[in-house]
Amino acid sequence: MKRPQHLLAVCAAVAAAAAIATVMALGRKPVVFHAFAEHDCACGDFHDKVTGLVIRNPFRDLAPERVADSFLASLRANKCSAGHELCDYALLGHRVSDWRLVSRDDAGDSATLYFKLTKYGNSDRRYNLTGEGMIRVRKDGTVWRVSNYGSYF
Repeated sequence: MKRPQHLLAVCAAVAAAAAIATVMALGRKPVVFHAFAEHDCACGDFHDKVTGLVIRNPFRDLAPERVADSFLASLRANKCSAGHELCDYALLGHRVSDWRLVSRDDAGDSATLYFKLTKYGNSDRRYNLTGEGMIRVRKDGTVWRVSNYGSYF
């Protein structure tokens, strides 16, 4: 009679170890799964990154995403503190009113985040231009900073 209980305990221990190993492995990778992206479109440089099925890692470091979100919120408010050249580009024709993170690539001390965007400027939502964008952030010591931004509508 003790054998089924022992087997159940062993199975539970193995499942717990597998779950811990999976969490540790996923902790380093921001996107767990990305498939069915549109590759044959003349839509821009990162269209394949914002299309398809993307499953993000729930255990990823969210700091780069918070910095990118803050940058986009500043653009919406017609503000920018990322550097003169980058801000001129962003504020003159690439302001956004809404955004949604779709995917992300990490490489060393930088992360590139890919967004679906809504262009700022039209009060009637039926006529809003939508597009895609990319924000690259780099880790400077312990602080993440925006180093590049690109969008098209």
